[in-house]
Amino acid sequence: MEEKIVRTKDPYRHIIYGSLRLEQKMFFSGNMEYPFNIESVGITNPDKDYFIARTHSDYIVIEFIVSGKGSLTVNGNTFELGEGDVYILPAETTHSYRADAERPYRKLWCNFYSDVFAKVMADYRLSGKYVFHAPECEEDFLRLVEIATLGSRLNDNEWSKIGSVLLTVLNKIAAHEYHPEGSIDRAAQAKELLDGAVFDNITIEELTKRLFISKAILSREFKNMYGMSPYHYYLNKKLSQAKLLLLNSNLSIKEISDKLCFSDEHYFSGLFKRKVGVSPSDFRKIRA
Repeated sequence: MEEKIVRTKDPYRHIIYGSLRLEQKMFFSGNMEYPFNIESVGITNPDKDYFIARTHSDYIVIEFIVSGKGSLTVNGNTFELGEGDVYILPAETTHSYRADAERPYRKLWCNFYSDVFAKVMADYRLSGKYVFHAPECEEDFLRLVEIATLGSRLNDNEWSKIGSVLLTVLNKIAAHEYHPEGSIDRAAQAKELLDGAVFDNITIEELTKRLFISKAILSREFKNMYGMSPYHYYLNKKLSQAKLLLLNSNLSIKEISDKLCFSDEHYFSGLFKRKVGVSPSDFRKIRA
């Protein structure tokens, strides 16, 4: 005989829910003056009877699936949920979600009020989309939980950090989903930035920040298009320019190293020899 799930209704939050016995929650009194007003942050541990339904959500719900499986129904649409998925449920939606009976999920979540977040979602054209596969966001949700453990000790600075983390999650999701008209592929954008920085020194971390994309995703997309990582492409581009300067200028090895922003002449010479097979000075003599 199937076990009966006892559900409780909370008229103040328009909620019907099943088992919450394995859920850890941190509630906040909040302050509506903050751009991000946090209602609660929590961790849901695997529980086959876990279930939440809201006939009218008062706040934004954002959740990350760490492991296991579940399902979500929002405004009549049903989605299967798995490890690495993030779902965002705007305020005023009708929705329900539950853990899978065989492999109940573990998830990290935050309920909050924010007109700013809703506007950024609209600007990124994410309105009407609810589920996103974004495993790179796990670290951000762990950070949310870490900040929330401060509880009553949360000050203005910590509240601003929560807002920053939530926007970081949104930016990472937008890196997958947002494609403005006339935009070029992200790998091509990265290549264009690297090509323009041959006489400069741009790091891969700077590149990912400019493109609102994770290092792993950028590396995968760049390699798929150009057959190598952004780092190796950038290195090869600098070495190609070094060859041109060796053959077509009277600049010294040190001057070429400085011009291409290598850390020092010895590092440049050693790298050049490893990649080209001869030292910069020998390359200049051979091709003279």
